[in-house]
This record gives sequence, structure tokens and C-alpha cells, in this order.
Amino acid sequence: MGRSISELKMEELVDSGLTPAEAESFARVLKDVVAGASSSGPAAVWRELVARRLLRPNFPHTLHQLVYYTVYSDWDSSLLGPAPYWFPSPYVY
Repeated sequence: MGRSISELKMEELVDSGLTPAEAESFARVLKDVVAGASSSGPAAVWRELVARRLLRPNFPHTLHQLVYYTVYSDWDSSLLGPAPYWFPSPYVY
């Protein structure tokens, strides 16, 4: 079991390759998503992140990994199978 998405820090977003301004904007939307969908489980959080197009193809892969692994930190793959995932489109929306 790792850290949850709600424990993600601004510094980690910057360390993953976002500028401070991008990290601030990202964190604000992420906080909103987690507050609204976390009670429904990690798959709901992930769906909402994708629906809001928070993870963009031009963002560093490190950020995508960080968000994915923190969203699914408590996922029981032996019971639920592999966690759902999403590959970003190369097209910017």
C-alpha cells in the first residue's frame, strides 16, 4: 500500500516536471476531483481525471505515473484484476 492521491504534494508535481504555475493549477483541479469522487473509489477518481482532461499528452510521463500510482495505491489486483489505465492521445484538446 502506497500513498493516496490526497497525499500528493505540490513539490512532487513540480519534481515530476510541471512548472510551479502548472502544478498549482493541476493541484487545484486534482483536489476538486478527489473531493468529489474519492468516496466512489479509485476508478471513479481516474474516470473524472480523464473526463476533465487533467493529464495531458504534453505533460511528462513521470507526472502520469505519479498520479496513476497514487490514485490506485490501495487497488487490490488479486481481487479486482489489474487497475484500469489510460494512454493519452497524442492530440492536444
